[in-house]
Amino acid sequence: MSGTFPLIPAPSAIKIQSYQPTRVSISHNLRRSVRTNGAQRWVITADWVGLTRAQFAPIQAFVVAQRGQWDSFTAVLPAHKLPRGAATGTPQINGANQQGRSISTRGWTAGLTSALKAGDFIGVTGQTKVYMVTADVNADAFGLATVAIEPALMAVPADGAVIAVRNVPFTLALGTDTMESAVAPGSIYNFSLQLVEAF
Repeated sequence: MSGTFPLIPAPSAIKIQSYQPTRVSISHNLRRSVRTNGAQRWVITADWVGLTRAQFAPIQAFVVAQRGQWDSFTAVLPAHKLPRGAATGTPQINGANQQGRSISTRGWTAGLTSALKAGDFIGVTGQTKVYMVTADVNADAFGLATVAIEPALMAVPADGAVIAVRNVPFTLALGTDTMESAVAPGSIYNFSLQLVEAF
């Protein structure tokens, strides 16, 4: 891994895609059959418009240093640094051997309404995978809460593992081996980059 992507200046636009491959077949009577292996990853497209050479050069150098799709790095998405939920307390995994699309947690502020909101991103200590919260989360009087996530846990987290709710880092790699930028008159750079989650 080779550091943190230089997101200054911030991209003009960021597109986030969730890629979840499925196999779909349609029979002669038009019945639909679907299979999935449960895989999921985030694909991020970032666009910069109107950069000066001084602004673009550090980004260009970082991208070239990745040697195409060889290396990986982290990035915190500017528009998603903070959750929509209040997210107060010190949330942790509550109990060992958890699997699936919901996690039992503890450590929230007692009785907290909207601890997390649907669409918030979270991370779990010991994993590089980023998960999305798929339903609003409320903590009970003991600071306990069940968090629905997508995709399902990719690894079993340890009891007490800290849950990241702010500045959640995505582990990413370039989506292609080719880097391309456009230079307009006056040395104004426009640049687009596809990044894929790497775990």
